[in-house]
Amino acid sequence: MAEFATAPKGGLAGFVERSLKQALLEGRLRPGERLVTRELADQLGTSLTPVREALLKLVAAGALEAAPSQSFQVPLMTEAGYREIAVIRTAVEGLAAERAVQTIAPETISTLRELNAEFRAAKREGEIAHALALNKSFRFTLYEGAAMPRLLEVIERLWLQIGPSLNFLYPQPKPGRFTRHNYDVLLDALERRNGPGVRRAIEQAIDAGTRILLANMANATTPALVALP
Repeated sequence: MAEFATAPKGGLAGFVERSLKQALLEGRLRPGERLVTRELADQLGTSLTPVREALLKLVAAGALEAAPSQSFQVPLMTEAGYREIAVIRTAVEGLAAERAVQTIAPETISTLRELNAEFRAAKREGEIAHALALNKSFRFTLYEGAAMPRLLEVIERLWLQIGPSLNFLYPQPKPGRFTRHNYDVLLDALERRNGPGVRRAIEQAIDAGTRILLANMANATTPALVALP
């Protein structure tokens, strides 16, 4: 099970919910993984109540499923389900990316370049968990730049459902010698304040990721468990 930091005093329910959301968004919880309320409470250093409240909220959001014996489970994503969410993501994430061009600060673009460099390095070194976390940070830093909080909520809800399945993004085929990464193309378009170019780069990233993920998912011998380094 993913590791969680001990909760601070006060605001326990919010802390537990944020911790679980982060683990889902970054793929630290895997498809099929079982979460036991008592075990989570012990690890987080809280009572059962805030943990149960947070878990039930995530069930309502479609990110978890209730299971027997005071436990919950990360759902297994079907191919049809992932394809449906990918179509929706293309629309809403493309919109957020294009709108970010109008409002994003130059220092945020610099942050995105740093995140991209770290992300590419993590992929090269086979640090998959770190790469997934950096990928999430890159995308949400970009989308936050659109200054559209309700749109960001929609995107987060979709990512809560597909985050665990993003483990199936690896392994990835080696890029061609002269192939540019979608994020490099995106950042160049962002520097030029080219909204349609930024949107196309995000759409291509979602499309390419979907193809890789579904191929790996189909080839996995045990769908609930993904062998990662």
